[in-house]
Amino acid sequence: MNYYDAIVIRYDGNDGIFHNILIDGGDYRNTTLCYTDNIKPCLEKIFNAGEVIDLWIITHIDDDHIGGLFHFVNDTEFFSNNSERLKNIWMNYGGVGDYKLHTTGEISYEHGRDLRDIILSKGATVLGGITTGVNLNIAGALITAVGPSLSALNEYIAWWNKKEFSEFFSTSNGEIDGKDNDYDILLADFDVSNYSEDKSVTNRSSIAVVITFHERKFLFSADSCSSILSDGLISQGFVRNGLVKFDMMHIPHHGSCRNTSKEFLDMIDCDNYVITGNGRNKYHLPDKETIARLKAASPGGFSLHFSNYNSTIEQIFENEIDQSLNVCPKAEFTYE
Repeated sequence: MNYYDAIVIRYDGNDGIFHNILIDGGDYRNTTLCYTDNIKPCLEKIFNAGEVIDLWIITHIDDDHIGGLFHFVNDTEFFSNNSERLKNIWMNYGGVGDYKLHTTGEISYEHGRDLRDIILSKGATVLGGITTGVNLNIAGALITAVGPSLSALNEYIAWWNKKEFSEFFSTSNGEIDGKDNDYDILLADFDVSNYSEDKSVTNRSSIAVVITFHERKFLFSADSCSSILSDGLISQGFVRNGLVKFDMMHIPHHGSCRNTSKEFLDMIDCDNYVITGNGRNKYHLPDKETIARLKAASPGGFSLHFSNYNSTIEQIFENEIDQSLNVCPKAEFTYE
């Protein structure tokens, strides 16, 4: 896949205990790479230290987000031995029913259904109906949902239920089509004001959160989009005098140009942006156009961190001479 999300947040809470928040968990289809080689060792380290997973957020049901939790709860002995250490799950899902769904695209309704059924059957605590404004305080870390909107969630639930009770054939439900990359275009040559927003039901239903801890703020955008994120940040009081400052921001949808507008980025004051896409996927994410919008909105410069840096990502910047953009090959952060 090469553009999946799997985010681990560990912090020393105000109770003197280390806490862990996971957001998504990588690709469902590559068990070895995403689960066996990466997520499971991370979980083992947490559990062996006597710690718990305070919250695992499944932002939405796309295959490139649900893998870690799916394979964890399906890893029978390991899950059975550690299930009590998984304290809370946030995941939006529809009703129950019997169905078999066939899909030729990247969104797997069947896997989303299976994940829902497995975690409920295992007795895990799952909170659905997550919309803007839902929040949870875990030892001083405030997790505030800034997406999806209620209308986006309702559309998603209706979509889910319709699919669950009928056989449905789909390609990719509004996702961007496979296309050539735009890496040979110079950043200065993009029309950064030209924006056509992602209309995918699943992406727009993504659970996006702001985590606030010790006066620091971090935005985890999942596959959400600018209109929903803007409204959520404004309604929750994060935007003041037209701006919101983040210590780190995760760029929506692996850097897709259909999820991050210049108008939205003009609201953001941030020095560190993260992209979870390495260009080696059929959508060629991230789009260089997204980086052009970031640059236009941050003329003073910023650092752009990639979770999977490689020669394809290098191609994006090989003809650029502007030194205001600091490209970083790692997306790992430590704050004191």
